[in-house]
Amino acid sequence: MVDAKRHTNSEFFGFFQSRLAGLGAESALKYKRTLSELDCFLAGHSLQLCDLDEAMVADWAAELIRRGLSRTTVVRHLNILNSLLKGASGKGMIPPDDAPRRMARSLESSASALPPLMAQPTFDAILSILREGMKRPVGRDTFLDIFLLSLLSGVMPLAEVAMLRKKDASRFDDAARSIIDSNMAPRRDFVFDLRQSYRTPAQIRAVVAEGLLRLFGRHVAMPADADPDALVRSVWVACAMRCGATASEALWCAGGSAPYAVPDFCVPADDVAEHRAMWMRAVNSLLVHEMPRWFAMHMRRGVAFDELRREIAENVHPAPELFYPCETIRKRVGKRTVVEDQPFISRTAFFRTRPESVLPMFHAIGDKAWCYRLSNSPGAPYAVISQRDMKRFQAAVGVFTPDIEVRPVGSITPKPGEPVIVVMAGYGNREGLVEEVLADGCGTAIFRVLLSTDYGYEWRVDVDARQLEAVR
Repeated sequence: MVDAKRHTNSEFFGFFQSRLAGLGAESALKYKRTLSELDCFLAGHSLQLCDLDEAMVADWAAELIRRGLSRTTVVRHLNILNSLLKGASGKGMIPPDDAPRRMARSLESSASALPPLMAQPTFDAILSILREGMKRPVGRDTFLDIFLLSLLSGVMPLAEVAMLRKKDASRFDDAARSIIDSNMAPRRDFVFDLRQSYRTPAQIRAVVAEGLLRLFGRHVAMPADADPDALVRSVWVACAMRCGATASEALWCAGGSAPYAVPDFCVPADDVAEHRAMWMRAVNSLLVHEMPRWFAMHMRRGVAFDELRREIAENVHPAPELFYPCETIRKRVGKRTVVEDQPFISRTAFFRTRPESVLPMFHAIGDKAWCYRLSNSPGAPYAVISQRDMKRFQAAVGVFTPDIEVRPVGSITPKPGEPVIVVMAGYGNREGLVEEVLADGCGTAIFRVLLSTDYGYEWRVDVDARQLEAVR
């Protein structure tokens, strides 16, 4: 008869330890290794042994295999666990269940190769390709970007990613937006250049599948007619497991099978909807942790920006992208007209680099400037400026970095008569009406916008396309 009480892991392991007393030295060592592996798994995933079922046993077996243990070793651990659970069942601590033994037999009888992404070198190679794709500012690969955007969006179907339009860009986060912005073109409605207007959905799917096969075929053996979405799910599941998810959790979050990441004995969890957002953030962090970010630094007293720029060029390799926005001021000095550049924020410059490069950079130029942190503590993390905030700041001051200057606005170019929001500094996100397009044909078109006040006054302002937002 099974106790009504739910026994804790400590109680189970206390009972298991008592069973080792009658074993020989060699057998006792094997049992201790099994208990150690099981304890690490349960503690690492906050699981209770009294909830043991087929899915939990499969998760443990998959994790052991992913960590590099051989099938023979995993089978031994499963058989030992089955023996210990049989003893616990005899004491009424848990209902009878030989799930570990069934899993051991399944592994012993299976002749199929393990999924390629369970091998650490293969996973590391794929992850390296993805991270390099996130860091690449120019010369991007369209198919890699489609794959990345699907991953960053929680395994968004590739067909939907391929058909994304500019108007959809606003609903994505910073990392995904950086990919979208890098692929948009002024005269194309679709984000990605796949000639969508001339191809059927089946043809687009075939083109994407061929592109992904070219990218990953050397690492993951895929048949020519393989489902490309299965590869996306597999990579996402492999990343989630690297971040600490169990195979069943990752499969549920991915919404389908992951044949290149986990064995076919793994099944989705019943329902872990409350954890999906957490695992999405974890996977995204794994992919973008080396992606260049914006930071701000304050120049020390008496240091000019040109001096700081020379210091960085000489001592920091690779040099970060620098941004020191200034406005041109003309003033009369006696009978002469003097032109000078006035910074928008005195003695504050912005730079973009990988997070791990910030500390070495200021070891080299710390006598010229210091980097802003999240707090005044010397050990506090450096303050990261999101891509969205940086774009908005540049739109406000009307000075742009090259990556934004060569990109179009995030939606179709507004036409005369359409309402827009002016995000330029001093206009307080005021809504206006496009009256005239002064220069068209590129992402930096100039628009004449008609503005009005509550008292009926009207005036016009010529605005860069990047300083406008659509009214939603």
